[in-house]
Amino acid sequence: MSQKGFIQRVLDVIPFSVRSKVKYIPVIRQLQAYIMKRYMHGKEFIATISAGPAKGLVFPVKLPQDKYMWIGTWEVDFANALQQYVQPGWVCYDIGGYKGYYAGVMALKGAKEVYVFEPMPANAEKIRKLIELNPSLPIHLKQYAVSDSNGQATFKLMPEETMGKLENSSFQKEESAVTSLTVETITLSQLVTNGVPLPDFIKIDVEGAEEFVLKGGSDILAQKKPFLMIEIHSPAIGKRCWDVLKQHYQTIHVLETGKVPDDSAPEICHYIAYN
Repeated sequence: MSQKGFIQRVLDVIPFSVRSKVKYIPVIRQLQAYIMKRYMHGKEFIATISAGPAKGLVFPVKLPQDKYMWIGTWEVDFANALQQYVQPGWVCYDIGGYKGYYAGVMALKGAKEVYVFEPMPANAEKIRKLIELNPSLPIHLKQYAVSDSNGQATFKLMPEETMGKLENSSFQKEESAVTSLTVETITLSQLVTNGVPLPDFIKIDVEGAEEFVLKGGSDILAQKKPFLMIEIHSPAIGKRCWDVLKQHYQTIHVLETGKVPDDSAPEICHYIAYN
């Protein structure tokens, strides 16, 4: 049996409740880190996620970057909430799709269609592979940066090779980009005009440019009022998003606190909005 196969066998018998707590147990965390570094560092393989909200998703794993996705505990609180809120039959948008993990969670929950938007070439290629590996899931890739205008924009690639942001993002202004590229931008309104079905649910995580996504789809928010889950990268960005959201939504709260956005919210948090 290969090293990967053996580790997968061991992983499969560990309950999800234990996996999600490993990082809080120093001895086990250190052992896990040693095994990953000694035997699995740099490995690439295809694996079926065996626990958590993405259970059953066939995923193209690259270690160590995708370790938590592989074991099913990637941003587990947010992923659990996502699974809870998405309803079967919904049309879902995943804006800032990263590697497609959350799109997989939506599709596995029974979404009718999942449109995932990701401008970064490396991430888009990973999502294409995920779609190929999961032909029964209704996931569709759109390689755009969703924003407040249609056209092109400069996209900054960060030191972490799979992370990036639009040049107009106010998040981590001091962080130096490794390089940049030109990407196609599109608004939510234009997407619908182009024939993409109106969304019932939108997840937004675009490294500080969330307000531009909202502003570019204000008519969609007013017309359809889709359920929103938004990653907020600073209190200032949260305030600007709040100013847009309160025009369309009766209920807005912070996932981490369960309260209306206020000073008690973590600096990086998630807004939930619905009517």
